Amino acid sequence: MKVFLAAGFVVLASICPAQQSAGDGLKVISPRIWHLGNDATPEWSEAPAKPEGSKMSVNFEAKAFSGEGVLFLRQRDVNNTWILHLNGEPFAVLDKNSDAMGEFYFVIPEGRIVDGRNSLSLMSINPADDILFGDLRYSEKSIREHFNLRPVAFQVSKQGEAGREDMPARITVVDATGALAKMFYADAEHVAVRPGVLYTGTGHAKVELPVGEYTVYASRGMEWSRAKVALHVDDAQGKGEQALVELHLVHEVDTPGYIAADTHIHTLTHSGHGDASVEERQLTLAGEGVELAIATDHNHNIDYAPAQAKLGLRSYYTTVVGNEVTTPIGHFNAFPLDPKAAVPPHESRDLTELLAGMRASGARTIILNHPRWPEGDKAPFATIGLDSRTGFWKGPWASGYDAMELVNSDTKEEDPLQLYRDWFSLLNRGLKVMSVGASDSHEVGIVVGQGRTYVRSVVDDVSALDVDECSNNIARGHSSVSMGIFAEATLNGEPIMGEMVTPEPGYPIPEGLEFRFAAPSWVHSKRLILFANGQQILACHLRVPSGEEGSPMDARIQLDTGLAYPDHDFWLVAVALGDKVTEPFWPLRNDYTLASTNPIFVDVDGDGKFSCALEIAEQGLAESGMADADVLELLSKVDGAVAAQIMRLVGQDYRKQAEVRIHDLEREAVNKEPGLGDWVGEQD
Repeated sequence: MKVFLAAGFVVLASICPAQQSAGDGLKVISPRIWHLGNDATPEWSEAPAKPEGSKMSVNFEAKAFSGEGVLFLRQRDVNNTWILHLNGEPFAVLDKNSDAMGEFYFVIPEGRIVDGRNSLSLMSINPADDILFGDLRYSEKSIREHFNLRPVAFQVSKQGEAGREDMPARITVVDATGALAKMFYADAEHVAVRPGVLYTGTGHAKVELPVGEYTVYASRGMEWSRAKVALHVDDAQGKGEQALVELHLVHEVDTPGYIAADTHIHTLTHSGHGDASVEERQLTLAGEGVELAIATDHNHNIDYAPAQAKLGLRSYYTTVVGNEVTTPIGHFNAFPLDPKAAVPPHESRDLTELLAGMRASGARTIILNHPRWPEGDKAPFATIGLDSRTGFWKGPWASGYDAMELVNSDTKEEDPLQLYRDWFSLLNRGLKVMSVGASDSHEVGIVVGQGRTYVRSVVDDVSALDVDECSNNIARGHSSVSMGIFAEATLNGEPIMGEMVTPEPGYPIPEGLEFRFAAPSWVHSKRLILFANGQQILACHLRVPSGEEGSPMDARIQLDTGLAYPDHDFWLVAVALGDKVTEPFWPLRNDYTLASTNPIFVDVDGDGKFSCALEIAEQGLAESGMADADVLELLSKVDGAVAAQIMRLVGQDYRKQAEVRIHDLEREAVNKEPGLGDWVGEQD
């Protein structure tokens, strides 16, 4: 494993007395607790509030022993990658854990402890992570002996044409307390293992578990069911006797004409942080049903194809060479790229220059990543002071990227619609910025493809997708955003997202405009919100066909022409929100599931072009002559998006009148009968 270590100073403990013995028979290396990191933590009572460095090392006397051993330690608040070294060689990575102090244990490889002086050290790739670490002990027994392990085999399958077929999947194991279970001695080549999580590229896996009670889940992304079984690992089971856990998955969400893309993926191998090697990443992609995998390690043009081929996973997805171009003013995913070419320029603070460099490197699609991350004034949209009502900003920024992330499933967004309001404002200003969903996964346990983009594709073979076609369709909005729910929009059965449509004269929308939302059986309580130019015109519940929770949902919705549509050109976006998935097989950082369409541009006046809210405001003011009475009359005739643009253009205080207009429109939306047939329940 290639390890990159950050600079910092080392806390070195004195040599511990040889062979101290804890009450449980373990050998004590050091009983103390260290505070490592870079910030004071007065709320932590177990160690000094002031950090003691970004690395530590302790020497101890020991005697060599045969076979493997076990290292025991306590730790708290580990969020980044911390690597344990024994006598100068890395042998384990600390598990991520929450605020509470917890005990963890790791295999000491055979022969690593020697006679005489030994050294145990800990260091981080990113020292900006305050942790507590210590109470170090070890056992001269192997984990198998110490925990009385028993072998368990897993098999995950689906129903195929010739019967049951094994398939890549994620296996999640929790113990009787609901905590992720430690799994040991897993098959090394075709599995990726972390506490409680195992990805198998073949559908088969073998591990060893301590005697006890467990719950086992199998899953494969949001298109599939999840299987759940109880497992009892019995002490009476013979040492060589193997328990077999069979799990069966059913494909519950059909997405004809679309492929599942993750446009934002990382590896430890090339990004230098997280914990997923490039080989492990391939197993997670296959196990989560990602069909277009875009490699986006920071400022690297990386090709996943060799690792994919080595593991025999070519039939499950197409790889794309991309790059998260990490600049001083924001992060941008650019693809496709040539893995042998120079990386796009990334040191400039001029967005126009940066985007031109990415295009010159061959990128067909450029995505603005996590626009509101990091929190505070350092996020791209905070830096430029984006006005989420009008889409205007301060400072030297520019547009030119093709899409922005509305869902980044590894970024905390308390308000699921904050980024939508930002995006809506850009559309109303006239910027043709489309939307994507992505995972930004850096770790094995962080679900890759949890946030994803469903992209139109004429090619059905997911092993040989047309990368240029898919990239162009992402840039043009021929796609939808997904995090547990699938969305699409059609006109008379043909895909329409990202396109302009023209209704018949006298009608606000074309006849035959239909939305579809689908979700697996384990995503619950779904709600539809329909936006026209960013103003909510409908909110209602979505129901599964049977009317019972626990069944997959597939809702097809034709819009009522009586909704409060604007009398001028407008765009439509439909958003579905669902409950958070609380079972451990699909851990969510945010408290909701979600899907949304890309915009449908409605040419109401039939002039063959789409006029955005800003253009309508400019035209209306030009015709009104800018007289106060005429401006007030104009405000009464337009929707809230155009009213906001008028307010900005006239530079006078028409805010109250515009707010009244927006409020009236939203009140009409809430009180309006939905008229959407049996798929829609009561209004929110």
